[in-house]
Amino acid sequence: MAGLRKLITAFLAGEIDPMMHGRVETDHYAYGLTTCENFVPTNEGPIVKRPGFEYICDADPSSTWLGAFRFSITQEYLIEWGELKARFYTNGGRIETAPGVAYEVATPYAAAAAPRLSTQQSYDRLYIDHGSYRPASLLRTSAVTFTWAEQQFLGGPFKDMNTDEAITVTASAVAVGFSTTITATAAIFQAGHVGALFQIEAKDYSSVTAWEAGMKDVAVGDQVRSDGKVYQCDNNGSGRKTGTNPPIHTEGSEWDGLGKEDINDKGPYGVRWRYLHDRFGQVRITAVAAGGLSCTATVVRRLPDQVMTVGTYRWSHALFSDVEGWPSLVTNWEGRQVHQRLFEFAASVVGDYGGGRVNFQSYTGSGVLAADLAFRRTMSLDNPPLWFAPDSKLYIGTADREAVVGAINSAQAVAGDNVSLKPQSYYGSEPVWPLQIGTQIISVERGGRRIRAVGFDIGQDRYVPQDLTAAARHITKSGVSWLAYQRVPYGTMFAGRGDGQVIVHPKTLLEVKGFARIVLGGGAKALSGQVIVGEDGKTDELWLLIERTRADGVKREIWRQSTWRDLGDDQRLAFFVDGGTQFAAAGGQRTFTGFVHLAGQQIAVLAGGGVVPGVVVAADGSFTLPETSVPPSAYTLTVGLPFTALAVTLRPNLDTRNGPSQGLKQRVRKVVLRVLETLGIKVADLVEGEMDEPIERATTDSMDAAIPLFTGDTQGSISSSMTRDGRIKIISSDPLPATINAAAMSLELDEADA
Repeated sequence: MAGLRKLITAFLAGEIDPMMHGRVETDHYAYGLTTCENFVPTNEGPIVKRPGFEYICDADPSSTWLGAFRFSITQEYLIEWGELKARFYTNGGRIETAPGVAYEVATPYAAAAAPRLSTQQSYDRLYIDHGSYRPASLLRTSAVTFTWAEQQFLGGPFKDMNTDEAITVTASAVAVGFSTTITATAAIFQAGHVGALFQIEAKDYSSVTAWEAGMKDVAVGDQVRSDGKVYQCDNNGSGRKTGTNPPIHTEGSEWDGLGKEDINDKGPYGVRWRYLHDRFGQVRITAVAAGGLSCTATVVRRLPDQVMTVGTYRWSHALFSDVEGWPSLVTNWEGRQVHQRLFEFAASVVGDYGGGRVNFQSYTGSGVLAADLAFRRTMSLDNPPLWFAPDSKLYIGTADREAVVGAINSAQAVAGDNVSLKPQSYYGSEPVWPLQIGTQIISVERGGRRIRAVGFDIGQDRYVPQDLTAAARHITKSGVSWLAYQRVPYGTMFAGRGDGQVIVHPKTLLEVKGFARIVLGGGAKALSGQVIVGEDGKTDELWLLIERTRADGVKREIWRQSTWRDLGDDQRLAFFVDGGTQFAAAGGQRTFTGFVHLAGQQIAVLAGGGVVPGVVVAADGSFTLPETSVPPSAYTLTVGLPFTALAVTLRPNLDTRNGPSQGLKQRVRKVVLRVLETLGIKVADLVEGEMDEPIERATTDSMDAAIPLFTGDTQGSISSSMTRDGRIKIISSDPLPATINAAAMSLELDEADA
């Protein structure tokens, strides 16, 4: 028999894939674990027990998704999306109209549609797109009130102009604000066009005289065309002759001359022209006649006079409508608001969006494209975009590839004539909203099993996705359905699995990065997660929409993650329970009520920093603590559903005289854990052996107070038998903190077994 020691100095790699359990030469094996459940690997190396979750309230039974409203860097709101409604949370609680009555805003969104609501924050307004609903926004009207309203698109965007010269339209009225009847020679209107824009362009200006300098005998009411626009004389001056400055204005009236004679004493020259219209006019359809040959509409941009008498085939339907469909993606990028429907990419006028309206004017009054005006492009893709991630370029994910939209000439701003789409990779993406962390974009690959971190590679001149799950392929079992990022205090990424577990990943610059799993207490399953800033305006909080079976049936609840514990924090304020609460109790108080959501459950209790075992909540939501467990003076009580943190090491890899120790019969005789402010942990051989509690009450500790947290190296002896395994498990099931810095194992090997 040979005695050897194995030192595990860090747990950076977290829970590695079983397929990696033979890769003893890798850093992942050196710093990895077989299981890392409810422990979280940290940047510095230790694993720490994850904080518990506070029960906030019951969710609406229909709720399916959690969103965020980020009004400012210090004030953010959680949105609970339910069937045709939205609820709001901030500063650690739900906004209510009365105690226990949720404040709600009515919306048109079905609960099943909520996970695919594309949102874009802009100060006090959250823009919302979904392919089955009209674009809209949520407006924050006060610190505790919101309104929902449809978004107004102005000036477009429009589909390509009709090219069938046999299909023409005429209008009965042209002035802005007037009701007009649009009559077509074919059935081009459908009921779903109601509410959408319709654009009409004059066929030509053959009936309007071109403006010229020195025109004489101009009469009030005469019309001329200039710079692609039509003007009407509203003052012919004393000489009734035009000047030398052609009218180009787009509103009001202006003179084309000074109203004086020229150097030859001819004149005087100067006529005042009032702008009427350009070639393009637009209406918003209010009703469609049976048969689709005509519609009633309100003029929103003056129509050319000619369309009342001369039919024109130059007309365009709106790009978005109940007929064509609505955009499914929205983002702000390069100073524009961008909306995407299938393969159609529509970008607004630069800086001209806000207040619930977006300007999609794509031409000047002269019919000329301008760099800062709106533009539309049809993307050359096999599959439509599933999400946007605005960066230096607009990064997009589709089912079969990733691509960027950017300027052709990078020295100039993105514009209608300076924009292109370039593929970047061909992994394909899942319809999961990506994260943007530092300089990286985090997305989920098609199939939901790989999480990729995308960054721009100068050498390759493209965005390159790296597989974060390469050494932990198993961790995404059942697929990833949502992502969230907690910047403060630790820089942690969370991902929701289809089975209700939550994946945890410390987002660091280190080469070895570990994953862990959160398994919620009480059999709760996380349906959705979101991170918003906390009450202090500095730290970030993870909120969960969970579902679990209670005494009163299957219910959905809102939970908020407790703060991560810092070294030195008061032991009495530890919060390591799920669906729990923490409050001040009076000295000697033993009976408590109001815990209906925990009825029938055995709960974890921490009273004044001491663990109280065996407490069960009665059917009416009350419970009573043993008299011997209640401090005589005021104390802090923490109660909730228990959860267990479990870490299982990998098989030791040691060099012996006869080669590596892998596969030899062995047993662990002693385990010394180096811990920080830890209590209530147990250690055992994984295969055989009884659980050992390596931290005991010191003889100098008061018997009338809770056992204090321990920092240092623990006692080491454990019971085990000879096996070919050599792994140990570390368990923390009490509602107390645990931080494991390192583990030193003394092993006995049967070298004859070689």
